Amino acid sequence: MEIEPRMLWIPEFKKLWERDKSEKKLRANKEFAYIYFMADYKSEYNIYGIEKIKAIAEDIMDKADYAPDEFVLAAIKKYEVLQETFSMRYLKSIRETINSLMKFHDELRFKSKSQNAIDYDPKPAITGMKDIETILEKVEKWEKKVFSEEDNMKIRGGGNLGMFEDANTATWLKK
Repeated sequence: MEIEPRMLWIPEFKKLWERDKSEKKLRANKEFAYIYFMADYKSEYNIYGIEKIKAIAEDIMDKADYAPDEFVLAAIKKYEVLQETFSMRYLKSIRETINSLMKFHDELRFKSKSQNAIDYDPKPAITGMKDIETILEKVEKWEKKVFSEEDNMKIRGGGNLGMFEDANTATWLKK
């Protein structure tokens, strides 16, 4: 992971960098990766839904029970604030709602070994599934809006990459 030097002027990130006294800054780099995957609205780990935290902990921090300390949590909050637009806040809210709905539906499933079929009422699950296709289409439409909003934004400083952005995926620089 390459660190954008201007990122280290931001106190929350500077603290993480400076507390890692090692030459290669492996801990700081892992923490920056953790922050990116947790906070970036384009994070590849968003597909995990409510299991996102566990997946990132296992894959990035190599510990299923990893718990970020106060400094990492502060950096996550800062990263979220720095990238957020109204559209992004709304997309985040929609995703959280969908994750809650998915958890609700998981709990409604018939569990043949632990539940009597006579006691199972499928009506709530069926009612909830009625509009799911429409909801997902609207979410996809909103995601496209947010992603295109990013491409259309004027980049400060004449097109410099953001803190955690990779030049290969920065499509607006290739135009």
